[in-house]
Amino acid sequence: MDSQHRAIRARISAMAPRRAEAYIRSFALPEEEADSLIQCDVRGLSYIQAAQRLHVSPECLKKRRRRAFAKIADDILNP
Repeated sequence: MDSQHRAIRARISAMAPRRAEAYIRSFALPEEEADSLIQCDVRGLSYIQAAQRLHVSPECLKKRRRRAFAKIADDILNP
């Protein structure tokens, strides 16, 4: 995870859960990418727990989170 992703994650974790979820959804990410961030970074589930809840493998969940963080970073840097 690079420094931009850490900064985004820190921003999300500092928010109230409903506000963090609204913030994530405001980027108009694909549903599966937004859900992966919400499950892990807002609700605090582990990769395994979130993957089971979303019916995907942990590796797939990690890929979705990386794509979501990259898209959010792009939107923040290039509004």
